[in-house]
Amino acid sequence: MNLIGNILLGVTTLIYFGLLSLVYGSHNRSGDAGVGYAFTLVLSNVGFIVCLAIVTAIIGSKGGFSWVGTYGGLPRFVWVSAGFILAMTGIFFFTVQEGLGALAAIVRQIAPGLLPLLVIVGAAVLLNDGWRATVPPLIFKLPILVTVGAGAVVLLVLMGAKFTQSAENAKAASEAGSSRHQNDLANIDSIDVMKEIVFLFVYTDANQDPELRERAIASIKSRPDWQEELVRRIQTDWAPEVFTFLASNEVDDKILFPEAVKQGALIQARLIREDIRKCRDGYDLYAGKFSWEVERVLRSVDKFEGMGVDYRPAVQELRAALDERTDFEKPKLAVKDMLDKWLKKHWSN
Repeated sequence: MNLIGNILLGVTTLIYFGLLSLVYGSHNRSGDAGVGYAFTLVLSNVGFIVCLAIVTAIIGSKGGFSWVGTYGGLPRFVWVSAGFILAMTGIFFFTVQEGLGALAAIVRQIAPGLLPLLVIVGAAVLLNDGWRATVPPLIFKLPILVTVGAGAVVLLVLMGAKFTQSAENAKAASEAGSSRHQNDLANIDSIDVMKEIVFLFVYTDANQDPELRERAIASIKSRPDWQEELVRRIQTDWAPEVFTFLASNEVDDKILFPEAVKQGALIQARLIREDIRKCRDGYDLYAGKFSWEVERVLRSVDKFEGMGVDYRPAVQELRAALDERTDFEKPKLAVKDMLDKWLKKHWSN
């Protein structure tokens, strides 16, 4: 095992000199040459790490890490493994010099040459029993501890940069969300309820922001004939927008709506047919398409059941619209199950 370990350590040393040439030498680091350079650098690091991992395992099998920790067995294995990972992390990132702008330039210049050498020296002493028995412990402990410490510093710097970036992203997202919210409020206030009431309905869904929803509903109800306008609009191609309102909000005079809701469901069926005809492939017509529209129609219909209007034919037409033929293989539309369930329940009654 000792012979294998020393051979691998020799290979590791050769890779180290190759890394020195890559890191400190003059190389074209742009274009295709730059890609080749980066690939060689990473591959060299991988070779360095693999060889040292095997050497470390051989040292461990010989009891070379008996000085690590008070307890042997699994605890020592964990400590050694963690130290190895940290050391290799430091070596890898210092040699590729990625993401280390926060460290002093002089450290970034020295570390790629120094850290691999330190770990090679420490491994050589630990691997060879004669050396380990004669040299002072500091000769093999200090290089390894320095390398492990450097890896820990790199890890902390990278984690700190990640957390900082995450905090900045969260702040930016919050500011963007606040800006959108204010823009939406301004948009609601700018809509002329007497001419453009339909553009307020999108803000009245139950899933909307409460402030936006309350502002939009208040604006809608500021129009004296708002209910009559809903009845009129639901019997036009604006039916989907009106269903968004009716599905999540109550009206004062329900008597006005039953027949209009039925007509709106039939219009929604026609709009679905027309939409399917426009689809050219599975990208346009995907499994979840029409779920929003149909779900809001059914929620609205349920509110006006038992008021003298039979909604089953309209819902049946809505279901039939989903079977509109296409020139391509249609996906299974999930909303079909929703309609089938509704029809099964109501035809059995």
